Amino acid sequence: MALTEREEQILRLKAQDISDYKIAKKLKMETFNVTRSRKNALSKLERARADLEFAEGLKSQHFRV
Repeated sequence: MALTEREEQILRLKAQDISDYKIAKKLKMETFNVTRSRKNALSKLERARADLEFAEGLKSQHFRV
């Protein structure tokens, strides 16, 4: 599942070490919604990472001799 534009914005700002409160002010959102969107985005990225690791495991098993 892809990140929404808003989730990507929030993660980019968070990577600059900006607090959820300041991100909320900048994006005209409630702090709760920033926190929720950030957590949702991180969950999506974690699932994508796990899927990739699983696929890589299958690929390496397939090519073992």
